[in-house]
Amino acid sequence: GILHRERLRQLGIPGHKGDHLVVGPWLLSPAFATAVGDRLPALVEEHARAHPLDPAVPLAVLASRLRLPSPDLVRALVRPPMRVVEGRVVGPEAAALPNRIRDAVEVVRRELGAAPFVAPTADRLRELGLDDRALGAAHRSGQLWRVGPGIVLLPDALDVAITRLRELEQPFTTSAARKRLETSRRVVLPLLDQLDRAGRTRRLADDRRQVTR
Repeated sequence: GILHRERLRQLGIPGHKGDHLVVGPWLLSPAFATAVGDRLPALVEEHARAHPLDPAVPLAVLASRLRLPSPDLVRALVRPPMRVVEGRVVGPEAAALPNRIRDAVEVVRRELGAAPFVAPTADRLRELGLDDRALGAAHRSGQLWRVGPGIVLLPDALDVAITRLRELEQPFTTSAARKRLETSRRVVLPLLDQLDRAGRTRRLADDRRQVTR
């Protein structure tokens, strides 16, 4: 059901015919692709039950479980409602946080709703029972956005930040951004870095920035 293009070359076959699924150098028969793809949901669900705070399964792990020679083959076989996020496969159950974590995350969301860029401190997160694994689960579920280690904001924080930063005289300093966003350097530095990475701002030689889009 699966063959590498190099094997065809060794056999003196210049190409292939038929309705094979082509994934990089690999060819998969439709029947094989369907059979393997049908096994994926059960494997992802099994992992999610065993690891509720880390329900996403690395592509490489699934490739090993399915005895596939490349993680890229798993990526090609993922079908909705499953999806691939940062090299991991998540199913629909990934959005369901354990009750204790869900309630704590809702508290954080309410607090951020009142002050969008005042990220909860390490002490506040600890008080709510939100460790790094819980924050990762909240990030993957789309309830919170992890800007950097121990720093979480609401998922729409980038858009809200850009709206406010556009109001500044361009280009602007880090200090001006911190004041306009009403936050601390602890939050503004990784947030500005994320804006740079997303192409929403551009960092200039003098360490000032300007909004690009």
